[in-house]
Parts: sequence; structure tokens; C-alpha cells
Amino acid sequence: MPESQRDLRHRIRSQLNWAGFGSPAAGVWISPHPSRQAEGQRILTDAGLAGSAMSFVASYGQIGSQDALVTRSWDLGALEQRYEDFIEEFTGLDPATGEAALVAQTRLVHEWRRFPFLDPLLPAQLLPDNWSGTKAAGLFHTRHTDWHPAAQREWERLTDDGRGG
Repeated sequence: MPESQRDLRHRIRSQLNWAGFGSPAAGVWISPHPSRQAEGQRILTDAGLAGSAMSFVASYGQIGSQDALVTRSWDLGALEQRYEDFIEEFTGLDPATGEAALVAQTRLVHEWRRFPFLDPLLPAQLLPDNWSGTKAAGLFHTRHTDWHPAAQREWERLTDDGRGG
């Protein structure tokens, strides 16, 4: 794509990143999930580039390091730091009131909802040992389940319009 189409390149790069693709080299996009080809095709078709693109499904060969390919394609270090920040923020939080539970639940969901756009959901064998994303997901689900009853009661209290209900 020519330099003059910088905005289009940025849009395609952003959309492919959101779809979980990584780029080990300029103009090359990869995913360990063959099912994401349709999403890649939609992005390229919408940009008017499907006719000049190619895709193929393959397995990693014997030359080079699969870990190096992952490192070049995705910034897992930055993503892991975001997961660590999430874990630090919500691990010790223990809301004592319904109001605090509603605030905590809202913050929890607000912070968690960003991860689907950031995490390419690589298979476990491509992730570093002790991947923080796994721990963060467990923490999210536990906290969400634990805080939901009190947060729901508080929400219902706040939205009760006086009809007794």
C-alpha cells in the first residue's frame, strides 16, 4: 500500500490487531486461528484490498523459533503488564456495602471489557509460562460472581421508582 494511503493503512492495521492478528513483518499478518480468515477477508474487502491479498493455512516449520515469531508479531509484554495491573487493582478489593459492590462491579467490568480488543487469545503453547491473562480471567469471573448479588440489589434500590419493587 503506498505511503499516500497512510490513513487506510492505519485503519487496516488497527482492525487486524483488534481481530487478533499479529504482524511479524511489514505487510504480513498472521493468526494461529484459521477461523479468523473470514474476519481478515472482511477487513480487506471493506478496504477494497481483497483482490490483492493472499492467505494460506500452514503449520510452523523447522526453521527458526516459534517463540521468536510470536515475539515479533504480538507485544505480549505490554499485554501482560495490563493484566498484572488489573490483578493488582482487583485482588485485594473487598467492598463492604452494596454501594461499594456496585462501584467495584462497574469498575471491574469497565476495565475487563478492554481485553478482548487487546488480547489475540493465542493458544497456551504460544504464551509465556504463568501467563497473567489466565490469572486475570479467573479473578474477573470470581469477583464478578461474588459481587453481583450485592451490586444488583444496590442497582435495584437506586432504580426503584417508588412502586415497591
